[in-house]
Amino acid sequence: MSLLLNNIYIFSLLGIIGGLTLFLTGIKLMSTSFEKVLSYKVKAKVNKITSNKLNGVFIGIIMTSLLHSSSAATIIVISLVHGNLLSIYNAIPIIMGSNIGTTFTAQLVAFKIDNIYIYLFLVGVLLFPILRKSKYNTIIKVLLGLSLIFAGMDAISYSIGHIKSTKVFFELIKYLSKSKIMSLFAGLILTAVIQSSTTGITILQIMASSKIISLSTAIPIVLGQNIGTCVDTVIGSFATNRAGKQAALVHVLFNVLGVIIFYFFTDYLYFFVIKLSPSNPSRQIANAHSLFNIITTIILLPFSSIILSIAQKIIKE
Repeated sequence: MSLLLNNIYIFSLLGIIGGLTLFLTGIKLMSTSFEKVLSYKVKAKVNKITSNKLNGVFIGIIMTSLLHSSSAATIIVISLVHGNLLSIYNAIPIIMGSNIGTTFTAQLVAFKIDNIYIYLFLVGVLLFPILRKSKYNTIIKVLLGLSLIFAGMDAISYSIGHIKSTKVFFELIKYLSKSKIMSLFAGLILTAVIQSSTTGITILQIMASSKIISLSTAIPIVLGQNIGTCVDTVIGSFATNRAGKQAALVHVLFNVLGVIIFYFFTDYLYFFVIKLSPSNPSRQIANAHSLFNIITTIILLPFSSIILSIAQKIIKE
């Protein structure tokens, strides 16, 4: 019995690793398809466009929706600040918008169509000889990337299904369900370790769809993941100048303040997302993630100058 249980854990772990590999490869394929063009276009007239805060927020949303990584978008912004191509004041709305843009993948994941990755892959393969040498070859990479994302999700879901009834897994979920603060720290650590809030949110969506984790436990984990996603941004800022480090700290302060605000209102968020999508646990988590980032941006955008001044006082010459 013990040997059988060990084999279940091993095969499930290998399946999860394989699924994550497919998922992350799909994200990488899609993001690299846009990254060069996006970086060039953003750098061209970035200061002029972002002099308006709302423009900055929309640029952040678009950048991160295309790159599928708020960390990648934020690091690009920090590098622009470091290179004096973007003022730190204009960078803040982009950073805030990038948090909204990162919710795009979670909303995409919530669309559950059986074997969709097969159809996406076939369309990509059929278009390959037609678009391979054209300026529209990005379409092929996007379709193939999407197919890998959905294939990875199916592999993770199948693998988790084998261990969800084991005692160890049950005790872990039970422990996290006891306290919001424990769930929050679990989300923070998970995202800091895997360095991707997108992947962390997807794992939560799969677990919720498999009835492994409840929405009330998942929401604090989502909040923690929004802090954990700042880790690689902070690491990326180590090689930048003072302004670059201040921009990274603004990202941290923004996310931490958002979590503090929402921590005391998680019950309201819970009931609201239940009403929005009563029968789709994956969509509930995606909506909770989206609402957190949208509302946090709406609340804190008017105070961006204050957040910047705090960052400047902490990181001086």
